Amino acid sequence: MSETTPDLVEQLQTQRQQLENQIREGELSIARSKEQYLKVMGALEFAAIQQQQAESSTDDSTEVVEGS
Repeated sequence: MSETTPDLVEQLQTQRQQLENQIREGELSIARSKEQYLKVMGALEFAAIQQQQAESSTDDSTEVVEGS
């Protein structure tokens, strides 16, 4: 029984280290995904602003032509 205990403890410590590594890698992956998500959301917001400005500019041009 005394030989089994050190083996069990060693296995559990190895498993703990593996799980710690998996958690650390998972957290890094989530952080990268969040960063990419925020970049895409920023790009979408920028595109929406540009579209609004283009539409506004087109509306202004139409009013000038109609007012002539």
